[in-house]
Amino acid sequence: MVFREKLFAVMLTASIVILTTTVPYLTLVNVFLFLGIFMAGSVGLNRSILRFQVRLPYNEAFILAFFGGVVGGILSEAVSWVLMETLSYRPGTESLSLVISWVLEMARDRPELNQQVQSLLEAEKLALAPLSLSLTDLVQSMLFSAAFYAPIAGFGGMWAVFRLKRKAARR
Repeated sequence: MVFREKLFAVMLTASIVILTTTVPYLTLVNVFLFLGIFMAGSVGLNRSILRFQVRLPYNEAFILAFFGGVVGGILSEAVSWVLMETLSYRPGTESLSLVISWVLEMARDRPELNQQVQSLLEAEKLALAPLSLSLTDLVQSMLFSAAFYAPIAGFGGMWAVFRLKRKAARR
């Protein structure tokens, strides 16, 4: 792959990561073992391979999607910070509230879960409290997200290559 094709794969993966980590209710996809980030790597590489008609080994697919996860993690935190500073909106809070309401509904008839429910409600209060991030906090958050999202997106890229190779072998 030439640089332009690699850049397309990385940026497509990064843009899907940003969408699945900042868009309201779309963030729920990541509740399931970070499926949105895995799908970002998979879709990004799948579209790139099919668009440019290239063959990628697993290791190169992992690396491309990995870098897409790094860029996506950094930009996702930057977008989240901008949203918090300008609109006082913290991505993921509506998904957290929805999950907590589901848990409360399920635990309503089970008094033995009261302690866990109270802990969950306290965690929700902390999560919804106003927050101001220093530059150090923002950089740490960006680095953590980049390091965490990158391997998940990388495995998604490998999954895309696996699926395409399997599909080609059937023909």
